[in-house]
Amino acid sequence: MTPSDVYEERYGPNPKTILVIAGSFLFTAAMLLLPLDPLTRVLGLALFGVGGVVMLISTFSRKVALRVDATGITLGGSPLRYAATTAHVPWAEVEAVVLWRQQTAHNLPWIGVLRPHDAPPMRGTPTGPAGKLMAGFGYAVSGAPDPRLVAAGRAVNGWPLDLDRLTTVVHRHAPGVEVRDLR
Repeated sequence: MTPSDVYEERYGPNPKTILVIAGSFLFTAAMLLLPLDPLTRVLGLALFGVGGVVMLISTFSRKVALRVDATGITLGGSPLRYAATTAHVPWAEVEAVVLWRQQTAHNLPWIGVLRPHDAPPMRGTPTGPAGKLMAGFGYAVSGAPDPRLVAAGRAVNGWPLDLDRLTTVVHRHAPGVEVRDLR
């Protein structure tokens, strides 16, 4: 496979992630140095200290965030459970690749794979009542234009997205698959 046959993006530092990490560590220092009541200190350290460390690890992990190749589309998982939450969608299950913005999170960009209504649930997707509740919540929060995008969707956060390269590689491997940019 040549480089033009694959489109891959990895998690890595960018101005936004560096700013969040620096802010987290400044707030962590403040929680340790300022005279605060114990509950505020513990909650602040949990939020900013742990959150900053998780962001630092995920930013510099260089794990795959998105990969498009001859086998389909791979969406990288969350930093704390990467292997368990990474999803691969074979081309036979891809109707479209959709890009949209989450309005409730300062226009956070998202990418999702639209799968057929009768496609089997994605690996690791809870299918019981709690799973359906979580999917409904995810749909509402993400602002996805179709509820099927929730299970196979990811925020474009901590990695870049090159729409031209994505479109070129998608059309090379699956000429009938549309790339819809709704941003």
